[in-house]
Amino acid sequence: MDFKFTDPKGGELKVVFPGSFEDTPELTELHIEEGIEEIAENTFASFKHLRRVWLPKTMKRISAGAFMGCESLESVYMNAGLEEILDDAFASCPSLSVVEMPDTVKRIGTGAFEGCASLSKLRLSESVLMIGAGAFSYCFNLRDVVVPDSCILVEFSAFLGCFALESVRLSANMGLIDNSLFEGCRSLREVDLPARLSRIGRSAFKGCSSLKSIILPVTTRAIELDAFYGCTSLTRIAIPKKIESIEDGEIFTSCDSLTDISFGGSKTDWELLTHGKTVTVEHSDLTVTTPRITFLNIDDKV
Repeated sequence: MDFKFTDPKGGELKVVFPGSFEDTPELTELHIEEGIEEIAENTFASFKHLRRVWLPKTMKRISAGAFMGCESLESVYMNAGLEEILDDAFASCPSLSVVEMPDTVKRIGTGAFEGCASLSKLRLSESVLMIGAGAFSYCFNLRDVVVPDSCILVEFSAFLGCFALESVRLSANMGLIDNSLFEGCRSLREVDLPARLSRIGRSAFKGCSSLKSIILPVTTRAIELDAFYGCTSLTRIAIPKKIESIEDGEIFTSCDSLTDISFGGSKTDWELLTHGKTVTVEHSDLTVTTPRITFLNIDDKV
């Protein structure tokens, strides 16, 4: 079968297109031949019988929706040389349990593995630069994630609804924890925050009900609306002196266990930051408490 395709920029690519294979009960395993460089959009989308796929060393790109909705797909064997896994490439593959990316992958697209409910083991490429919005959202069995230091951007909701996620180490070069990045990760206990963190987006840790403490890096400048809403086990948070903005004085709503806030600056700095408002915690039962605030500036009198 001839898979040649002429690139508009010149040269010749080899691509597997929709229609190159038929979804039959016999097609449970697929070895894509060497020389193939790309799987085109939706080529294997919704194939019901496909269980295992071996990609060649020449494969560079898995296009949008290439394996989306392959309900029986359990394993995909990737080789060095693969550079891009695009939008929804493996979305809604509920049987996919292990993903080990070669270190040549630089981009993971929006929703690339969204809804892979059985995914429990994930190894990200050591060269990945960005992870798209919702890329691993609703991967219900994913337990730990290490985002390598090559990565500079993880877009919003990338790990939304990963209910079993317990431990996360983020790239030291990330400046943003984007909106709803870990929303609903109710088992999350440990987060190793980036040393260069500047901003925590809206609802970033909303509903992370197992998170017990947070120490924000000194580089943190902004905490946005509902960032820690519903973190019911959170007892302590440390906020750096140079923070410039807390979007809402009620960012700790439903943080039922929060009793202590450590602030790196003075009492005057804190009052300027909060516009003189008292920071309170409205509990799940609608009662309201005021956490103890410790001012760590040695020149200030508390």
